[in-house]
Amino acid sequence: MAASDEVTRGMLGDVRVLDLAEGGAGSLAAAILGDYGAEVLKVVARDPRRERSDSLPDWLVRNRSKTLVHGDTSSAADRAEIWRLADSADVIVADTEERLTAFGVDAHSLGARRLVVLTPPYLPDGAPWSGAGESAELLSAIFGLSAYQASYPGSPVDAVYPYLVQAHGVWTATCVVAALVEYRYTGLGQLLTVSGFNAATVFGDPVITRPEDEPDPDRGIGPEGLNPMYTRYEASDGEWVFVGGLGPKFSNLVIDIVGLRDLLDDPRIGGKLQRLWHIDNSRWVLKTFQERFLTRPAAEWVELLERSDVPCVQLAPREAWFRSEQMKAMDQRIALADPVLGDIHMTGAVVDAVTAPAAVSATSAATTTADARWHATPGTPATPRPAGDGGQGPLAGYRAAVSGSYVAGPYVGRLLAELGVDVVKVEPLVGDPWRMQGFSLNRGYRSIAIDLTGEEGKQALNRVLTSCDVVVDNFRLGVTKRLGMSHEDLTKDRKDIVTVSVTAYGERGPLAHKPGYDLVIQAAAGMMFAQGGDDEPVPYSVPPNDMTTGVCGTLASVLGIYHRAMTGDGQHLSTSLATTSVFLQSADLVEYADRPAGRWGGRDFPGPGPTDRFYPVKDGYVRLQTPVLEAERWRAAGIDLDNAALLQDPVAEIGRALAPFTRESAVAKLTAAGVPAVPSRRASEVATDPGLHARRLLGTFTALDGRRFVTNDRLADFTRTGVDTYFTAPGLGEHSVELLTESGATTEETETLVRSGVVIDGSPIDITYLPPYR
Repeated sequence: MAASDEVTRGMLGDVRVLDLAEGGAGSLAAAILGDYGAEVLKVVARDPRRERSDSLPDWLVRNRSKTLVHGDTSSAADRAEIWRLADSADVIVADTEERLTAFGVDAHSLGARRLVVLTPPYLPDGAPWSGAGESAELLSAIFGLSAYQASYPGSPVDAVYPYLVQAHGVWTATCVVAALVEYRYTGLGQLLTVSGFNAATVFGDPVITRPEDEPDPDRGIGPEGLNPMYTRYEASDGEWVFVGGLGPKFSNLVIDIVGLRDLLDDPRIGGKLQRLWHIDNSRWVLKTFQERFLTRPAAEWVELLERSDVPCVQLAPREAWFRSEQMKAMDQRIALADPVLGDIHMTGAVVDAVTAPAAVSATSAATTTADARWHATPGTPATPRPAGDGGQGPLAGYRAAVSGSYVAGPYVGRLLAELGVDVVKVEPLVGDPWRMQGFSLNRGYRSIAIDLTGEEGKQALNRVLTSCDVVVDNFRLGVTKRLGMSHEDLTKDRKDIVTVSVTAYGERGPLAHKPGYDLVIQAAAGMMFAQGGDDEPVPYSVPPNDMTTGVCGTLASVLGIYHRAMTGDGQHLSTSLATTSVFLQSADLVEYADRPAGRWGGRDFPGPGPTDRFYPVKDGYVRLQTPVLEAERWRAAGIDLDNAALLQDPVAEIGRALAPFTRESAVAKLTAAGVPAVPSRRASEVATDPGLHARRLLGTFTALDGRRFVTNDRLADFTRTGVDTYFTAPGLGEHSVELLTESGATTEETETLVRSGVVIDGSPIDITYLPPYR
């Protein structure tokens, strides 16, 4: 694709993808590539749209923007045709090597010249549960996410949505696009494996990151969490309000608006703001706040809070959010004509692009393997490859700068570093207020701390930014323009620069100007109502919108890099927490005639059914998941079920039968009975698992005070362009002088900036571990 060629199929319009995946993650990754123009052929044994099962909504989302191809692994003719397609594809996606072998495809021989992508449900050598099939629920339990969720009794809680499958899919797509950049330049293939555990570490970074000797936090704190300024309250009219008073500024505003400043005078608080959400005080403080919120209707509280610019929202159901003016303005509710189902609505693409926007389409009608043909023509880069300087990763030689704070924006840089990008963290002189709580999200960066209130700082930073290929911000609308960092400002000196904005509500629509955090968006988007079901609304303790938006911002960055490599053109791209909120609920928002009911949770949600839920045992909990209960097989495995009691109350009977066992013995017996089951693990168990450290899925480092910390390590496995570095977080301004010098500043200029206080010449970070606040 030359620079002068017209781009008609989106940023990936020259990419051929053969999708052989059965599971949701690989399928979703291929669908995301298809959203951005890749030609995707999806091989299936049958068309699920003709059966109308409860899983059809998931299938529709995960297989959109594809051409369906009927293929039978037992047919020699079909296997030959599939090999023909695989041998001429750019990317081949499957769950496991066994799946490729079933189609007659050798992953390793093909990987020498193509990108072969595997998405195993747990680890590359299999899953520890019977059948080893994909399961967001079992993965969440064994990884520790379920036990991390706050509840009343402290029991593990099932996430009502399959967040991990969604995160697995979009992170895999991101890694594929990064690998495609290198592939176009070298013509060399490789095997890329993004496992379910990789996805869990990407999504669950806050759960895993901890000192080695840190005890597990008490999660029996109630679903509202600990922080009274950052939770939801019932108002006098029975409606619910979420208050986003995160950080000292907003926390103090909330206290004054609610009229509870005198709480700070209580001897249990001692004038210290953070004592309000200490576990010793949180219960009675939250009760006091709740009593105050019951004095006004929800709309009045929202008006009062918004008057002071405090992020807040009145809780709403997911359907109202999906059909809102904001989603319409963001192209997040799109109408498609499905060849089998007729008119359908579904969510839009996760990244908004200006120059080459996405074009989501319904899954095509099926063709045969013999009739399947590629129409996309593989392209040739229009720009030279950047010098790698001996770096690792498929994007070695590229540089990105990231401005912003808290979670979603900074996480983009951590993930770009995983792909080989040299990443710069741009901070104000006071630093990112979340750099201590979220230090793991900043690993892999170099930091420059600079004052942008004057022209000296703006000019110095401009030279750093225009030395970058990608500039990412997560500011509110208008801030980049005020700071001289907008796309228009940067293209004055760097015509081909790629800019990415990560916002709360997107860049257009009636809410675009508003501030927002993960939990605010959970409340607005119906996620809390869905998780709580018919009980009170439940916030999810791990920030799903924040973490996944970080991945989507990384996808935006690599899409921009690929498009520039192939055309020579820079562009502006964006994503948002609001976009992610519908992406994570996408299957439950699909609309078509006679679709099944969407997912719905409940109080301390243990799972959706008697054979698909958590059960307590002697030393904790186990999570099992099977569509059919075969009592004879359970009894043969040593689990004594009574048929009569089972018919009367299956939950009570299964609970009684499992209660005498330990987690290990219960899982062993369930596995022997053919029931997929895992122990519910705590974060400390996962963090100290020697097998996970040996695989470099987890790693450790020693802080300046000698305390050893556990974090995630490798987030994907590239057989030829992998990264070996264990990333650490930078101190505030630790690399300011180094980065200014690299951008062309003289020693005298740099010394003047430091001496005048425009730039901080900092030192390595001294980490203080801060326990969960929610």
